Amino acid sequence: MASEVETSTLIEHFVLAVCDPGRWKGVDRLAELDLSVAQARVLFSVVQHREPQPIHIIADELGLSMTAAGRNVDRLVRLGLLTRQESPTDRRVKLVGPTEHGLQLAWDQIAIHRATIDQVVARLPDALRNDLCEVITAVLESGAVHRVAAYPPAPSGDNS
Repeated sequence: MASEVETSTLIEHFVLAVCDPGRWKGVDRLAELDLSVAQARVLFSVVQHREPQPIHIIADELGLSMTAAGRNVDRLVRLGLLTRQESPTDRRVKLVGPTEHGLQLAWDQIAIHRATIDQVVARLPDALRNDLCEVITAVLESGAVHRVAAYPPAPSGDNS
């Protein structure tokens, strides 16, 4: 039986091999906007929700202070990636949601990663692909990892 360390190491190697940052074509779009890692995390957090979220929920979800979350939201609003509006039920609460531009940017990033994953999956023999699917399904259903809301289906292919 594999130890926790062995399993963690294998997962790390697998994720880094599939999502090799040196080959990310889409990261250039984020760099063009001069987004920090924290701002990108805020954007993806907001996009994964179906409804606009209060800033304090975003801060809690990402482990940021309210001040840091607010600064990141401000920058993303100025870039036209997020909107901020008063809650209809409590004027003290600001709700943050994605703009069409913000949604498209996030979906484009997901599509780029999806294309890379599709290439790996296409090279797997059928039996290994089935085994991998069963294992990943079991891990997701176990509750051991946080499941995020699904993004729209990402088209396969080169999205550079």
